[in-house]
Amino acid sequence: MLDAVLFDLDGTLTDPAVGITGSFRHALAAVGHPVDPSEDLRWVIGPDLRDSLDRVGVAAAQHDAVINSYRAHLREIGLFQATLHSGMAEVLARLRADEVPLALASAKMISMGETTLEHFDLRHHFDVIAGTLADGAARSKAQIVADALDGLGNPEPVRVAMVGDRMHDIEGARANGCIAIAVSWGFAEAGELERHPPDHLVDTPGELATLLRALG
Repeated sequence: MLDAVLFDLDGTLTDPAVGITGSFRHALAAVGHPVDPSEDLRWVIGPDLRDSLDRVGVAAAQHDAVINSYRAHLREIGLFQATLHSGMAEVLARLRADEVPLALASAKMISMGETTLEHFDLRHHFDVIAGTLADGAARSKAQIVADALDGLGNPEPVRVAMVGDRMHDIEGARANGCIAIAVSWGFAEAGELERHPPDHLVDTPGELATLLRALG
């Protein structure tokens, strides 16, 4: 068995598309930068928010205002519009039954990660919650994975898997020497996982559970 497993949240455990894209639209409109309602914004799920603002052409001087508005809307409404991916609760329960330590390694603020896990009655599965700190400063996925490992007592990274859906999760795993596992049901853009190949790619939660039990 593995010594620990780290999980991304958005796109991996949950489908947060409605809440995140809705909060993003709300925040952009609040600073006079509305986005066409027909535009697919699911690509904002995963990367650092400031990078997403650059991509839609928001001036750097407006970033803080947009981010504050986005987080307020997400905290009040958006978090509760997410849905849990079918089968993922069972994956977590099986790992816990096998006494594998688990950590959340999410780009979300730690408090939002806690709220989401509690909303879906998953908090009890996790030993550590790592993410963006209370000051809201941008942090790389490599830093967040490092925090998760530290919280778990620094297990041997080669015996730890990081499970995510975007290239940032793969980069975070690689930067810390962990096994990089990508799920195909998340929000990776076309060709993203080909350009940033994980060590393993799974198509279903059942396949993920089997892989995690076989590794290590």
